[in-house]
This record gives sequence, C-alpha cells and structure tokens, in this order.
Amino acid sequence: MTTTTPEARAPSRLTPLLLVLLALLSAFTPLSIDMYLPALPTIVRDLGSTAGDIQLTLSAFMLAFGFGEIFYGPMGDRFGRRPVILSGIAVYIVTTLGCAFAAEAGHLVLLRFLQGLAACGSVVLARTMVRDLAEREHAARAMSLIQACSSLAPMLAPLIGSQVLVFFGWRAIFWVLAGIGVFGLVFSWLRLPETLKPEYRQPLHLGSVVTRFGTLLKHRAFMGYALTTAFQFSALMSWLSGSPFAFIQGYGVSPRTYGLMFASIIVLFTACNLMNARFVRVVGSARMLRFATIVPAVFGPLGLVVALIELETGAIGWWPFLFCIVPQVGMMALVVPNATALALQRYPHMAGTASSLMGVIQYGIGSLFGIAVGQAFNGTMVPLTAGLAVAGTCCFVSHRLLVARA
Repeated sequence: MTTTTPEARAPSRLTPLLLVLLALLSAFTPLSIDMYLPALPTIVRDLGSTAGDIQLTLSAFMLAFGFGEIFYGPMGDRFGRRPVILSGIAVYIVTTLGCAFAAEAGHLVLLRFLQGLAACGSVVLARTMVRDLAEREHAARAMSLIQACSSLAPMLAPLIGSQVLVFFGWRAIFWVLAGIGVFGLVFSWLRLPETLKPEYRQPLHLGSVVTRFGTLLKHRAFMGYALTTAFQFSALMSWLSGSPFAFIQGYGVSPRTYGLMFASIIVLFTACNLMNARFVRVVGSARMLRFATIVPAVFGPLGLVVALIELETGAIGWWPFLFCIVPQVGMMALVVPNATALALQRYPHMAGTASSLMGVIQYGIGSLFGIAVGQAFNGTMVPLTAGLAVAGTCCFVSHRLLVARA
C-alpha cells in the first residue's frame, strides 16, 4: 500500500473545493484589517493613545504584509506552495493571540507588524496557485470567483467586529481572528495540494532571486499592471485608514452604521467580481481592465471636490460621499484580478516571485497612502478624499502610460 503525497495529488484544474480554500486563504487580509476597524476609536481611549498612533497598527500590518511578500514568493518557488502557506498560518495564529494581550499602543503596533509578516504568505501563494493552474482569462475568472467568495470577509468582518466589541470588548476580536486561523490551518493541512511543477522549482540563492526581480522590474507592461493595481489598492487603503475617523469621529456615525456603510462597498465589490467572472472570457481581461480604470479617475477627484464644498459650506453631510467612494473602491473587483492575471501570464517559471513583487509594490504604495491619510486627519473629509483622488488619477495614468504603450 502506497501513500499519496499532496504533490502527487495536485489537481489538473481549479476545483470548486480548491477555489473555496484559496478564497479562505485570501480572506486573512480583509479579516485581519476590517474586523477591528469599528474598534479603532475604542482602542485609542483604552490604551490612552492618539488616533494617529492607533492608525499605525493598520499601516504597520500593511507595510509588513507588503514587505513579507518579497520573501514568500521566492520561497514558494523553491520549497513549494503548501509548506510555506502552512508555516505562515501557524505564525499568524501566535501573533494574533499576542495582539489580544497588548498593553499599550507600541506593543500593538509591533504585534500587528509581525501578524502582517505571517499573514502575507497564504495570500501571495494563493494568487500564485491560480497562475499554476490557469492562464489569462481563465485565471482572471478564477481570481474573480475567489474574490467574490472572500469578499464575504470584509462584508461580515466589520459587522462581526462591532458586535464582538459591544459585548466582549476589542481584545476579543483578536481571539476570534486566532480561531479563524486555526480553522484555516486545519483545512489547509487536510485539503491543500501542491501545485508547483518540479521543473519550475527555482534556487533560493540571493543572486538568482535578485536576477528574477530585476527581470520583472525592467518589463514595462508588468510594471504597468503592478502600479495600476497598487494605486487602486491605495484607494482602498485610504478608505480603510481614513473612514473610521472621518465618519465615526467627524460625523458621529455609530460603529454599527459604519459596518453597514462598509458592507455597501462590499456588495458592489462582490457583484463586480461575479460580473467579471461572467464576462471576462467574452470581453477579454485587457478590455475589462481598460474600462475599470476610468471609474477611479472620475469619482476620485469628484469626491475631493465635494469635500472642499463641504468644508466651506458644511451643508452636504456624510452620506453623499458614498456616491463617490463606493464606485471607486468597488473597482478593486475589476482592476485587481484582470491586471494580476495579465501580469503573471508570461512567468509560469517564476510565478511566485512575480506575485511577490506585485504584492510588495501594491502594499508598499498602499501603506504610504494609508499612513498619509491617517496622519493628516483633521476632522474633515478632505484628507480621505484627497487620498482617493490621487490614487484614482495615478491608477488611470499608470495603465494608459505603461500598459497601453507597452
């Protein structure tokens, strides 16, 4: 009787069960970010800190998440996807439990940084596994379906977080996240296959890794796709960093109402993911991406204009901003899967490295936007909408100047 290894059981296609598992792995990021967003003002009071300091717990997570991807991709290309993912989830559980015991803002910032380092492995390699098993439109469709499934996380996370906050306090939110990590570890241990082909394994020598990154950095179209996703993601980071303070503190919106507001974006995000999965094989991922980049270029600057009018008159209120913010942030569903699939299609032999570099650029730039918006908060909507305006414009320009002319 022989024992079948996960690598020998590697599927020849993206099965429904594997898509669900990859969606769960991809959900670690939105869960880790969105579940504690309603608790940010409470954490400020409980730890005796400032809004800017506690916002750093979000930015630290994202900076670490982006920085860590530079290691996980090459490791996944060397050792395989499965062992790297399992190790990352195990460390994530430990650091998440540490967050529940943080005694001051500095401790929480450090622990969130370590948590981000641990969480990024499952996300970058889930994206890589899609590339292992599908190409171009098929990969874009799979990524859209994964995002549609994992979008339940950011839809439910603020609602769950706000309820946990009300009944058990903000520390219990991290206990819930640790429990989700344990479930993900067990599920992955039992059902996650190895998708890296033996002939595509790459050495982990520093020179080889640097050469592969250099090849990608010199490719105009790859960088165009990477920057397009990065600036679209920066719009999301601006929203995540600025919206809790702008709406909850600036306008007195309750945490529960904020959770419902957040859910409206996720509803559109999920619908756009399903639309992309339905039509991408007919329309083409390149055309879908070209259309999607127009939306942030229009609604981003429009939101800033509305904020400046509100600053002068004070007569608009908070709800009209949703008509500008929701469409822009919702375009993540069209920009990210199509741009990612198109960027990775040429690099089956180093898909992990390419996925890593995209993640580093995406989360690095996005974190800078998050820090800027959080630190610039002045009780108005101007810092948030300014971040969205710059991100939307740069997303459009990156695509038109680099991708369209490549």
